[in-house]
Amino acid sequence: MSVNWFASPSGPSMWTDRLDAMIHCWLASRAGTVAEKTLRTDQDLLRIIPQSYLARNPRDITPADIDGLLVHFRARGLSELSVRRYRASLSQFFRWLTALGVIERTPIEKAPAELPAPPTVARPFSADELRSAWAEWSQHDPRLAQVLLVLARTGLRWSEARALTVGDFRRTANRIVVNKSMTEGTSARRFIPSLVRQVPVAEELRDSLVAMSRRREREELLFITARGCQLHRTAVLRRLDWQRTGRGRRLNDLRHTAAKLWLDEGVPATTVQQWMGHTLMIARPAERI
Repeated sequence: MSVNWFASPSGPSMWTDRLDAMIHCWLASRAGTVAEKTLRTDQDLLRIIPQSYLARNPRDITPADIDGLLVHFRARGLSELSVRRYRASLSQFFRWLTALGVIERTPIEKAPAELPAPPTVARPFSADELRSAWAEWSQHDPRLAQVLLVLARTGLRWSEARALTVGDFRRTANRIVVNKSMTEGTSARRFIPSLVRQVPVAEELRDSLVAMSRRREREELLFITARGCQLHRTAVLRRLDWQRTGRGRRLNDLRHTAAKLWLDEGVPATTVQQWMGHTLMIARPAERI
C-alpha cells in the first residue's frame, strides 16, 4: 500500500503548497516505471512552465489555467504535437494528485484522445518578412540567426539541421546532403538511401556555411552555438526571443518558407518536393497540411 505523503501530518507541509515541489515528487515516482522518452517529456514541465505557475498551489489550478499554459507553450514556438505531449504529461500529473487525494478532481477534464485535432496551417515568411526577422535575430545572436536563415532557405527539418556535419556541406557543388536526423535526446539516425536528398545552397548562405565549417573536421556537427555546444530547440528559441521575433510562426514554418520562396522564384513544384524530402503537395499559405 502506497503512503499518502501529502495527507501525512509528518510530511513536509511545503509539498502541498507549490506546484513545482509536487512535480518533483511525481517525477520521483515515475522514474523506472515509464519509458525514458516519456520521463524526459515529464521532466521538461519544470523547464517550460512559467515560474508564476510553478509557485502556485496545485489545488488552485483551474481548467482555464491549463488552457493558458497551452497557449503559452504555443507562443514559445512549440509544435502542436509537442503541446499535446506536454498536455498528456500534465494530465498524468494531476491524475496522480487526484489518486493521492491531494485534489478532488483534475483540471484537465477531457482525455487528449477526445480533443479534436486543431488544423495545422502553414504560415511561411515572405522574403521581406524573413529579412526583417533575420535582422532582429541577428541582434540577439548572429550565429543562431544564420542557422534559422539556413532553415528558411533550404527546407531542412530541425532534426535534420541538428544532425548535419561539416562533411554534409559540399562546397564545390554548393549543396547540402541530407542523410540523417537527430531528434532531441537521441543519437543521429541515418536515412535509407531512398530518403537521402540534396538541397541547393543560396548564394547568400554560402559564405556563412564556409565560415562555420572552416578548420573543422568532417565528422563535427555543422551547426553549433557560439560556445561550441549542440543546438537545443528551446534554448535557441529563447535566445532569439522567438515569442516576439517569430511573428506568431512555428519553427516549422521556416521549412514552409523555403518551399514558398522556391516556388515564387519559379522552381518547378516537383523539384521543390524533391528538395523538401517528400512527395506530398507543397502547402501554400493558409492551406491545411
